[in-house]
Amino acid sequence: MSLSSYWPSMVDYQEAVQSPPGAFTSYELRCGTPVANKLGLPRPICGTFASVYELANGHRRWAVKCFLRNIPDLHQRYAKISDHLRKCRRLQYFVTFEYQDKGIRVRGKSFPLVKMEWVEGRQLNTFIEQNLSRWRVLAKLKKTWVKLLADLRSAHIAHGDLQHGNVLVRPNGDLRLIDYDGMWVPALAGEKSNETGHPDYQNPARTQKDFHAGVDEFSDAVIQIAICALVRERSLWDKYNNGDNLLFRRGDFLDPRSSPLIADLRALGDPEIREKLEFVLNACARRRKAPGKKPGAVKASWLSDHVEDYWATPESASSRRSARPGGAPEFAKGSTAPASGVGLLRNLFRILFRL
Repeated sequence: MSLSSYWPSMVDYQEAVQSPPGAFTSYELRCGTPVANKLGLPRPICGTFASVYELANGHRRWAVKCFLRNIPDLHQRYAKISDHLRKCRRLQYFVTFEYQDKGIRVRGKSFPLVKMEWVEGRQLNTFIEQNLSRWRVLAKLKKTWVKLLADLRSAHIAHGDLQHGNVLVRPNGDLRLIDYDGMWVPALAGEKSNETGHPDYQNPARTQKDFHAGVDEFSDAVIQIAICALVRERSLWDKYNNGDNLLFRRGDFLDPRSSPLIADLRALGDPEIREKLEFVLNACARRRKAPGKKPGAVKASWLSDHVEDYWATPESASSRRSARPGGAPEFAKGSTAPASGVGLLRNLFRILFRL
């Protein structure tokens, strides 16, 4: 690999972070100490596209996100996102962050990072698991979640990757969203997303072209269904949670008729679960049914079909969706699952460095 095309791997970042003074350009990070595992090595949180490290400097702590692939326009995206979030200071769902275009040096070259305020909290899946026997806590969580989504709509924001790993539950029950790489704000209208989100929370047909104000509606429904169902029947957790989802898996969206989860959800007989489940299933069905179209030729109609609903109140949006044929959005075809090799490498890295 030529030096010009070189991009750091997880192992490269792991080596660099061990020496903060020589790795970081930020004074606060150079003076920081990476939180270590039992072997004394920096403890990363590994994802498909980035490794995140926790650094401490006195009473202050930061999450440092190092990217595993080159995203050419990431600087401009973060600038537009930051500008919009500054106008929405009343919202308490976001953490302070700073994009640094040349934030870390690896093998003599500079690479970008995102320095983010470290937030104390439990990931959404951890919080749910620890409160399965406390249905009132889960019911309150659901109300808090619904308010979060309503506030995002009113602020013209879509997160782009709503999933358990990007939602933190604070000790007081408040919610915080992290990881803004795929966030949509009005200044990004007309552009493509640089990711398509966690596959267990997204329509399988979602592509990078599906990037607009309503892109969170599918994952929002998936999360709400899971919380509502667990309020009714906690045993669903042991049956369907695999540690990297809530209840749904991508296979449930690809083949709903053969899904035991969907059968169990319908058997609960809950009207709210039934309505949101039909929304999800109709979205997947419309993708499969597009007649006479070549793969990749289906026009993404999520925004055109649902923009009015998206800015409306949840009640009015729900009533309009149920009155419209199909009742759910459609994604363009062409999505592919993450390469299994990437997942194996990521899991191996977690085992090696999170001891």
